[in-house]
Amino acid sequence: MPRLERLEDADPDEPAVPHQRVGAYGVLLRYSTDAPQILMTRIAQKDYGAGLWTLPGGGIDHGEDPADGVVREFHEETSLRVQPGDVRFVHSAHFLGRNRAGVLEDFHGLGVVYDVSAARGQDLDDLQILEVDSSTDLVEWLNLADIFDPEADELDRGYSGVAAAAIRDVYAEVFY
Repeated sequence: MPRLERLEDADPDEPAVPHQRVGAYGVLLRYSTDAPQILMTRIAQKDYGAGLWTLPGGGIDHGEDPADGVVREFHEETSLRVQPGDVRFVHSAHFLGRNRAGVLEDFHGLGVVYDVSAARGQDLDDLQILEVDSSTDLVEWLNLADIFDPEADELDRGYSGVAAAAIRDVYAEVFY
């Protein structure tokens, strides 16, 4: 089980509501520019992790196959149609923090991370957030070489745990 990270200075006697969430995320790369790029989304101000960059994706619906969930979520957050490939990895995060409503949660998130490919014929630069009341406020291509320093094992911006794991994994694959 992942280590419980305490994100709030809550009263130790305040009960935390257990919450588990399963999400599906996609890694989409392109090589058409000077440097390999990864498509990322930024978490909106209203959500936990506000301002952090993450992978396109999100929670799967009850009964939804994770592969179908990544296709749906990717389209909602980027307007791109994708085809899921292999599962790259499964990410696990466990922390204590407050949700949108201010409720203290003992949160455990599992993210199934797929390699995805974009359907042909799409303009990969015409990105739009289609979801109403989205947890995403920005979508853009980021140059891998600009966001990760392998010598220091550091990223140059704030990234969610699932995004940081994907960037490290992809960087090793692309540059080594």
